[in-house]
Amino acid sequence: MLPKGENKEAFLTIVHGLCGAIRGMPLDEALATYLNKHYGVGTESFEKLSSLMLLGVEEGWTAYVEIEGAEYRRGRISEPGFDTAGMSVESGLLRDVKGQYHCHTTGEIDMIIPLEPGANFCGAGAGWVVYPPLSEHFPTVQGRALMLFFLPDGKIEYKAPPPSLLDR
Repeated sequence: MLPKGENKEAFLTIVHGLCGAIRGMPLDEALATYLNKHYGVGTESFEKLSSLMLLGVEEGWTAYVEIEGAEYRRGRISEPGFDTAGMSVESGLLRDVKGQYHCHTTGEIDMIIPLEPGANFCGAGAGWVVYPPLSEHFPTVQGRALMLFFLPDGKIEYKAPPPSLLDR
């Protein structure tokens, strides 16, 4: 059973609306553009999701599992289902972390919420980034950021990085 909290339902109401709006869209640059225009920095949705995510950290339903101490935490917020357009809803709270290498087998949608000036995720600041199916990377955060992840079918494959990336 996933953790609950006082503000989780308000958060999920916004997430369900967002997921309904993007249902069926391919995970590509056009989706990132759409999200940044309609749900990006400066929009009411972005600000509300950001504040509710921070409350979720305090209430224990966001980024509640320590991966490598308090500076690298993750946590599932919602299982894949109709209301989330078949995607799981995940969270992360990271500071100066090079995370576990993985493959986005069915793609990934990320909302980046910098918690300090200059914080970024894989070079991207506040806003939305979309990774297409079969893309791979080390999730890398500089500074401190709160993350919202959407995984189609809840799929992600943690694996060993290619030898060419081991020294980076």
